[in-house]
Parts: sequence; C-alpha cells; structure tokens
Amino acid sequence: MDDSTARPMSRVPTGISGLDTILNGGLLRGGCYLVLGAPGAGKTILCNQMCFNHARAGGRVIYITLLSESHTRLIAHLRGLTFFDPAFVADAVQYFSGYSVLQRGGLRGLLELVRQEARAQQATLVVLDGLSTIETLVDDDMSIKVFIHDLQIALDFMGCTTLLQAQPIEEHAVQLYTMVDGVIALHDETWDLHTIRELEVTKFRGSGYLRGRHRFEITDAGITVYPRLEATA
Repeated sequence: MDDSTARPMSRVPTGISGLDTILNGGLLRGGCYLVLGAPGAGKTILCNQMCFNHARAGGRVIYITLLSESHTRLIAHLRGLTFFDPAFVADAVQYFSGYSVLQRGGLRGLLELVRQEARAQQATLVVLDGLSTIETLVDDDMSIKVFIHDLQIALDFMGCTTLLQAQPIEEHAVQLYTMVDGVIALHDETWDLHTIRELEVTKFRGSGYLRGRHRFEITDAGITVYPRLEATA
C-alpha cells in the first residue's frame, strides 16, 4: 500500500487524565494491550476506569475475571470512585467470570467464551483480568501465545480493543511481550518513607508515545497521570 494513501488507525481514548497525552490520543482501535503491575499497584482501578469512560463515550464493554475477587466485592469497591456509574453495570459494562470455563474447557473454552460474549454484547472493549492465572494453570508458553494470537484476531475482526491485566511477567514468559501491541506498566516504589506511583509505557506498536516513567496518583476520582514535563517538550 502506498504510504500516501494509508489511513491512520483510529484511537480509543482512555479518558484518563494524562494517560491519553502519553499515548498520543489513546489506544489504537482493535489493539491488544498488557496492563502490568504488582498487587495493589492500581491495575483494577485503571482498567475499570477505562471501561466506564469507554461506556460513557458510547462504547460497550465486557470484563472477564479469572480467580479474582467476586464481582459483588469488586463493584462494592468501585462504588467509592466517581467514575463508577451503576447505571452502566449489566448494560454497557458487563462482568463475567471465566475461571470455571478455563478449568473445564481450557484455553479453547475460554477463547470461545470471550468470542461469544463479545459478539452477543457487541463489545468494543474487552478486559481479561487474570493472565497470571492462565500462566499458573497452563504450563505451556506456546499454548498461551496461540491463545493470545487467536484472541487478537477474533476481537480485532470485531473492531474490539483488548486489555490483558496481569502481574509482572516472569522472565520465562517475557516472549509474551512480542504478542501484544502495547504494554502499560504500573510501578509502586518506596523511597525512604515515601511511596511513589509511576506509570510507564514500555511498548506501543504503530504509534509514538512519551517514554519513561510518569507519576500518577489514585484518589476518589480514580487515576490521574502526570506526564513528565521534559517528555512533552
């Protein structure tokens, strides 16, 4: 294709202050992105904030959990955040548990669940919370890579953007980085008596982005990211 006639890929804004600046406007529609962070780093808040912002902009979301807290408890925790809107739950934002399906049907069964629900709900954003659980239950890196590949193809065909939420990937599984379009890492560092939260985009295929670590905070409004001034210059 002649570069002069190629159309830029459309964006899916996260709606999170500062993050869309770092991503030059948002995620790329149909892309697959890893959201990494240790427990308590803010992954669940980040992904749910994206979900409700996406729904508020007219999109439809399915959020699939694997061996995490119950949906009742998850929603109870989200109620204290201003981005949460109960009117979207079980409508524009649908929560599903995929753990029993993964146990019974393996990765093929989980893939079919995501396909069916994404199609049925006409989803434009899918969150899979629990890639680390898959790594624990499926001791086969190639099978996981094939799963992510097939998931990308299926959801990209539907015009659906994907977020894979996971704890920091072990060294043996770093090859999974090659399977996704981007990686957003959340860091929670302690210096002396101070705790510093930082966000870093370590990969973003198909677009430029602001490199390096950027401070962020979690308040009742959710996550706010503060891009480094020198990175925006």
